[in-house]
Amino acid sequence: MLYFFINLAGHALITTALVLLLIRRLRVNQERRNRHGILYLLPVLLTGLILFQAISFTIPRLLDTTDIIRGIYASKTGTVEKIDFLNNAMTLDGERYFYNPMVHKPQVGDRLAIAYTDYSGYISDMDKV
Repeated sequence: MLYFFINLAGHALITTALVLLLIRRLRVNQERRNRHGILYLLPVLLTGLILFQAISFTIPRLLDTTDIIRGIYASKTGTVEKIDFLNNAMTLDGERYFYNPMVHKPQVGDRLAIAYTDYSGYISDMDKV
């Protein structure tokens, strides 16, 4: 559970940093202090990055915090198809789930029963079947 909250804090920090950078670039645009004309479009790019970060990572994890605190998880049984490069996510029957690599060590081809959160797909418990 601690890994989930550290992960959530990291994504919230990234989103906050992007918002602060957006505010700074908007202020530079407003004061007309850009050295290159193309930099006037930087706030548009930053807005897209903020939306992607928030929709893909931050908001699903925020929605899952209440379920994690109450201990309510969905469950599923399936076969591991792929382990991601950073060893913190896996594909189980076509869906991607995240886990703590210091606690869980799944292998490709393992048949697992998992308990996960609905929105972000964070695995709290994983057992071989």
